[in-house]
Amino acid sequence: MNTKSLVTLKAILEVGSFQKAADTLGYTQSTVTFQIKQLEEELAMKLFEKIGRHMELTQAGKDIMPYIDMILQDAEQIGNYDKSLSEISGSLKLAIPDSILVYTMQPFIQAFSHETPNVQLIINSLTSGEVNQSIIDGTADIGINCEKDSYPDTIIHKKLGKYKVVLIASPFTDKGLLDFITPHQRKPFSLICNEPDGYY
Repeated sequence: MNTKSLVTLKAILEVGSFQKAADTLGYTQSTVTFQIKQLEEELAMKLFEKIGRHMELTQAGKDIMPYIDMILQDAEQIGNYDKSLSEISGSLKLAIPDSILVYTMQPFIQAFSHETPNVQLIINSLTSGEVNQSIIDGTADIGINCEKDSYPDTIIHKKLGKYKVVLIASPFTDKGLLDFITPHQRKPFSLICNEPDGYY
């Protein structure tokens, strides 16, 4: 099986159309169409169907995508065998909530780009609740998240550190309102926080 056609398939899904995939990969649209037709014949299944004016991935196509992802990842690993960090090429997909990305990841991103200049780091900012799912469904290679109580058996997890959660109030707030420990209180001010389903 030619991995070029699998790369083309992934490109179509990532950019949204045959023409955009052709532009991204430096092909003509007819080349992209030919590669997909060839792949469909080799797999003996229809990968795309026309819905309205758009080509959509069939259910069979959706079902085999995790296997295609594995093939492409394995091919990438073989190509990087016995190479130094500066020689490794490919892509690394990172899923991470905004709060961690903005406040703690900048030194890592800078160091990663310096050490592995040929690796494309793809960062997807997700809510905390979506990070683990992105690892399970293969849309991310690595997830960095606030710790959960439990993880599926398919996820390898490692604690990176501890961070305190802190409430910050205006210096003009009535000192009698700063008790946030006693339960069942109502405060006469609003909270500014992140997404509704975030862990905070």
